[in-house]
Amino acid sequence: MLALFALLLPAPLFEAPTLHGAQVSAYVISAQTGAMVYERNPNASMIPASTLKLLIGSAALDDLGTAFAFTTTLSTDGTTLYLQGGGDPLLQVSDFDDAARTLAALPTTHFDALAGDTGDASAPRYPSGWQVDDLGNSYAAPPSALSIGENTLRIMVHPSAPGAPPTLSISPATAVNVINAAITGPAHSDDTSDVRVSWEEPNTLVIVGSVPADETNDEIDAALLDPARVTLALADEALTRGHVTFAQPPRMATTPAGARVLWFHHSVALAQLLRAMWLPSDNLLAESLLGALAPTRDGAIARERSWLQSIGIDPATTTLADGSGLSSYDRISAHDLVTILAHDWNGPNRDIVLAALPVSGQSGTLQTAFTAPPLAGAVIAKTGTVNHTRTLAGYLQTPHGTLIFALMINNWMGDGPHASADLRAFQSTFLEAFFE
Repeated sequence: MLALFALLLPAPLFEAPTLHGAQVSAYVISAQTGAMVYERNPNASMIPASTLKLLIGSAALDDLGTAFAFTTTLSTDGTTLYLQGGGDPLLQVSDFDDAARTLAALPTTHFDALAGDTGDASAPRYPSGWQVDDLGNSYAAPPSALSIGENTLRIMVHPSAPGAPPTLSISPATAVNVINAAITGPAHSDDTSDVRVSWEEPNTLVIVGSVPADETNDEIDAALLDPARVTLALADEALTRGHVTFAQPPRMATTPAGARVLWFHHSVALAQLLRAMWLPSDNLLAESLLGALAPTRDGAIARERSWLQSIGIDPATTTLADGSGLSSYDRISAHDLVTILAHDWNGPNRDIVLAALPVSGQSGTLQTAFTAPPLAGAVIAKTGTVNHTRTLAGYLQTPHGTLIFALMINNWMGDGPHASADLRAFQSTFLEAFFE
């Protein structure tokens, strides 16, 4: 079979103009037998981008179990109310309204203060290797044990008369300071509205640029750089609305041992969390799951390494800096990604993994990719995209059986209006060869 596919994938395929100067690594095995079907630089250390999310998702399934859910609690030592975060990025303000209703039924609804507990005091404000250019962008919202609404602020920009500032609608309303430095441009002008944030002033967002006077739905999703403080403020506001009162402003503190739990909230279970992470390639969910593996970030990455070793991967062949693949320091090989996917295929969680991954032409980041036969519906895989990197790893359903594959492209210098289409054409040709 190897000789057959060596003929189907001749060297000129990898000399396509779109790959000029790029490094390509690929590894393909049979899911049924584990036999190697095709390889090209399979052990090269590559930037994985979001295919690294396969690691945290698969490790979480084994380490945390399918019943795992993020848990947020409110507890008291008798005087102070403690909000202890479990890292749930899907928590909503409405959940704190539910907490207020629960606490309002208690004999005591007055406390000295609301204290927020984030657990790992050593956690960095921004994961190692993330780009400063990404500051403020929703896809790079930093993780925190106290998180809410994907740690994102939604700002609707409503144009007014040309030359005048637009009006802003902000959700959720928070203690974040939003400065409106944008203007309304002429009808049909370019929309250059954007958000700016300073590392020194993480709780101040500046809306800049111009929004056309005829714009009807201009939305900016801005990352919260201090999500714990914002979450605590929103919880304080919700509880106060629900007639739970405090003598002092909210503050950060550690929940004391023995504190009595008054309210708790569980997220959806891990199978649904994986769908929410893998389908849209949600970076924050990946970082939150990483945080669930151990009390500290360093401990969580060490736990990932231990898990890799347990499934036959030498952790020395990887560089792990985060859970999402957004870090420029991450490295893993196509061979290792296929090993992770093969472990999932041969284990008890195969159906969960297959149901959570994007499907070509149908769902997630592959909804508009590989939409023509024979690849439509046949590619069940995780995508990865950062500057100069395009990766794809997952399962390929062919008439000959299911294949497990990883196709990784680094140093891709594609440019121009047709660059993405040319690269997708290469990926299609690569995958279609296995249908011959």
